[in-house]
Amino acid sequence: MVIPVLLAVFAAILWASTNHIDKYLISKAVKNADPRALILVSTIIAGSAMALIYLFICNFQLAFDYRSILILLFSSALYTVANIFWFKALSRDDTTIVVIMFQLVPVFMLFISPIVLSDQAISAVQLVGSLLITLAAIFVAYEPSKKKLDKHKLVTLALMAFVSFGYAAWFIIQRYVNQNHDFNQTVLWQNITLLVVGIFIYIFIKSYRQAFQKMMKSNGPKVVGLNLLNELANSFGGVASNLAGTMASVALVSFVSQGVQPFAVMLIGILITKLFPKIEQEKITKKVVVRRAIMIVMCVIGLACIEFG
Repeated sequence: MVIPVLLAVFAAILWASTNHIDKYLISKAVKNADPRALILVSTIIAGSAMALIYLFICNFQLAFDYRSILILLFSSALYTVANIFWFKALSRDDTTIVVIMFQLVPVFMLFISPIVLSDQAISAVQLVGSLLITLAAIFVAYEPSKKKLDKHKLVTLALMAFVSFGYAAWFIIQRYVNQNHDFNQTVLWQNITLLVVGIFIYIFIKSYRQAFQKMMKSNGPKVVGLNLLNELANSFGGVASNLAGTMASVALVSFVSQGVQPFAVMLIGILITKLFPKIEQEKITKKVVVRRAIMIVMCVIGLACIEFG
């Protein structure tokens, strides 16, 4: 039992690292925090690189039914739109705040799963868990000194609600397609369709094309390198999580990886602020850290109710 838990924790740390890399990309590496350039990097460049890697993993086997390809194409488009809002949210607030709001993903998954997947039901305990996570996401937007909800953070919350819905739907669609296909084949085609979405945006949306070209001329190698590092870390996190799932229950692995991630994000944020303030600075006063820790604990309790309820 120790090994799968450690693998799940390792996956959480990798995913937490990618959250901070995303923050650096949107706040420091890309001029004027323009998410349009990053979207084309994460679709065209990262999509093609990851597709090539999985093409080798799949021994160049491309057999896949057209219906599943169309479904994955839709999910890749949804994932891309969600990423646009993700970068916008990151440009507005501390990474820790955004990631706490990102815990709405399992809430949306809870309600979307019965629609798409068979043998899925919602219990009363799971409803309580979803309420706890939702309240935590709202409380993060509350400003104690003003004794009211912060309008700036409410906008971030609205953005992250859509991001969470998009990621939840993307994950469930991928799981649905994977029911009848090999996992690596599904990931391969997920990245191929992501590449197709990126090419479509580049050809038909001028503002994205111009932002991408401008970024590539000014800071291209750095942004591309960090983005590819991000994709690899995210992929390795997925591999570690899937491997842990073969040794222990999926619910346990999901709980550990998702529960540890926001804590890891907060701790990494504190370390970066203390040691490398030029890279990223978060609010790390005692009151702020304690409030955020309480919100994360609420999310973890809610997640436990959803996974084991």
